Amino acid sequence: MFKFNFDIDENSKRECSNEKQDDVNVSNQEFGCFYLNDLRNEDAENGRNKFDFYTSDLVPNVYEGGFKTWECSHDLVGYLKSIVSNFQETTTVIELGCGSGLPGLELNKHRRFHVDFQDFNREVVEQTGKQLKSKEENYNNRMFFGDWGDLVNVIPSKHYDIILTSETIYNIGNYRKLVQLFDHCLTAQGLIYLAAKVYYFGVQGGVRQFEEFINKTGLFNTRVVRVIDANVKREILEIKRSNC
Repeated sequence: MFKFNFDIDENSKRECSNEKQDDVNVSNQEFGCFYLNDLRNEDAENGRNKFDFYTSDLVPNVYEGGFKTWECSHDLVGYLKSIVSNFQETTTVIELGCGSGLPGLELNKHRRFHVDFQDFNREVVEQTGKQLKSKEENYNNRMFFGDWGDLVNVIPSKHYDIILTSETIYNIGNYRKLVQLFDHCLTAQGLIYLAAKVYYFGVQGGVRQFEEFINKTGLFNTRVVRVIDANVKREILEIKRSNC
């Protein structure tokens, strides 16, 4: 049985959307963005220490498990490898709730993908940025951080051809914010690839619950594109706008 271990600076000098957005504190949660080329080595090295004293994988509204690599991230990497040749033109991508960013890093290997990353905590995307800076790539990635409800003010509207996300639907209380962000930043013909467990014991979320929620909005259609048999079944959804 899968169950969560669950317990209830300086601003970027560049713009990350059409209007200048500085780091803002709302409800004690910082949000904003920075460009990869602006990341200092000491930021990535020191940021993780802030969370060392937490013994839980998740501390709601404080730390959302971003320093742990969850298994559905590996599932999504495997699926992306099987479809990457379907995309031949320059493609804009964002990974939401990226954590270690494995799916986004996989696409970032290919020059035609321009991949941006987002996680709840700035310190998490700084670690992901450290991985990106260790590679010679052609794109100055944007690194977004903060609560999904705040980031509609920062992430560009209707900009991304692909949205990636894994292990982000464990909490049904976040579904509305996540779907609103999907609608905000996905292009008209864009695709969303979501990898998750069918059910998350202890927190009540899962694939069926999310499908029911998103289908009721009328904004998107979903289909299962891969099933991973395990003690707790895992699936990958492909999500498109309902008017496509």
